[in-house]
Amino acid sequence: MNYSYSYNYNNNNYEICVIGNEALLFPFLQFGFTTYTPVSENALREYLQEAADKNYGIIYIEDSYCFAVKDILEKYRNAPTPIFIPIGDNEGSESFSGQMFREMMEKAIGINII
Repeated sequence: MNYSYSYNYNNNNYEICVIGNEALLFPFLQFGFTTYTPVSENALREYLQEAADKNYGIIYIEDSYCFAVKDILEKYRNAPTPIFIPIGDNEGSESFSGQMFREMMEKAIGINII
């Protein structure tokens, strides 16, 4: 069975997409979200750009993939849609969301306290 999850906001129907490895995606499949596991960085970039241009309002992306597509994430940073939400992985490496948080804190208060 193929399910698709969507929500309505301002009279627009948006879908939710999740990009990550298969282990991360399994729970999202149960809720009917559109999922994608990239096989290469180029495939990730192409799919992410395609998803951003389509009717996806929220795109969850595995944290470890964010560094490779930072330019695409920045391009849509101030756009109303899509919203990109990094999802932590269990790698324990430097996280994109952690780095983003530190940059926002430094911008807000002028120094890095983390």
